Amino acid sequence: PPKKRSPLAPEPLPRAASAPPTARATRSAASESAAATGAPRVSTAADADVCANASTYLEHTEFWGGLLVSGEQNAQRSAAECCRTCRDYEPTIELQEGRPCTTFVFHPTNGACWLKHTSRQHLAQPGRGPAVPWTSGVLLDGHRRCDDCVLPATYTGCVSKALCNTSRECGSPAIDGYARIDPKCLERSADARRYLELVRAGVRLDAHAEEGADFDGLGVRWGIGHKKSNWSACEAACIAHRPSGAGPFGSLPCNVWTWCGNGSCWEPDAHSHSFGDCWLKFSERPEAVEVNMRMPMSKAYMRRHRREMAGGVTWVSGVLLAPGTLMTNGTWGPRAFW
Repeated sequence: PPKKRSPLAPEPLPRAASAPPTARATRSAASESAAATGAPRVSTAADADVCANASTYLEHTEFWGGLLVSGEQNAQRSAAECCRTCRDYEPTIELQEGRPCTTFVFHPTNGACWLKHTSRQHLAQPGRGPAVPWTSGVLLDGHRRCDDCVLPATYTGCVSKALCNTSRECGSPAIDGYARIDPKCLERSADARRYLELVRAGVRLDAHAEEGADFDGLGVRWGIGHKKSNWSACEAACIAHRPSGAGPFGSLPCNVWTWCGNGSCWEPDAHSHSFGDCWLKFSERPEAVEVNMRMPMSKAYMRRHRREMAGGVTWVSGVLLAPGTLMTNGTWGPRAFW
């Protein structure tokens, strides 16, 4: 059976140098200014429990801002519970560059609770009126700090969907949603040339498979509709694959594969994946393959995809390595932060 490798453990990120915010004895300057100008009341850390204070809530009001948590995935029973999810929100570099939750918007009928970051200058411009069903509130102080916003001096792989440090000649393919891929660069890469030579020479490659993991790579054989009854058949298809020249990556060999072992398999993309889908892929440095999904995923990722990830990772993935090449635990790829 395929192995289950240990969870990825990227290099720990140092904590932010500044101390976490502390409660103040008096109202903040922002609150005083709001009271003087008639702008929405701003709740601060000085309030013993801002979410228990009726003056925190503005009915028939909707604030705009940068999205942190979708209301479609964050249903709450009351505006107070919605307020608490904003107060307890843990900022991450993956969303809004680590900005905290400063605004919550709650729908009293369906319970949708949207968490946002709203700048101070936009607080005086909410949507208001009897036809606006939302209840909103503002929290500008007392936020949790962003522990992963201070990047280490050195790291390997990706620490966000746009920040990657890789030794792959042609870079990390999934940056900017695969918009920067240069097929000619990949065809010229040392790994592509080496694998083509190994295939032509009939060398038997070392196969490594992992259950509960999704590996990244460029599709040399589209997986939807390319059905295999089990993961080993998908692995065999990768071994047997010969470049056809068709499509943008048709001249590349196969050294990575992923197989859907469930009735449906989720990916953060626009496609529907079902049992038996077998994707054949190429990756530079497959011994340090970029991992899209492997439990445990980050808290921010699980927050964004809570429903989709309820059953864990249902893919089986594998790589083919040149004889004697040591398989590593891989690195996170950009898709691990989508």
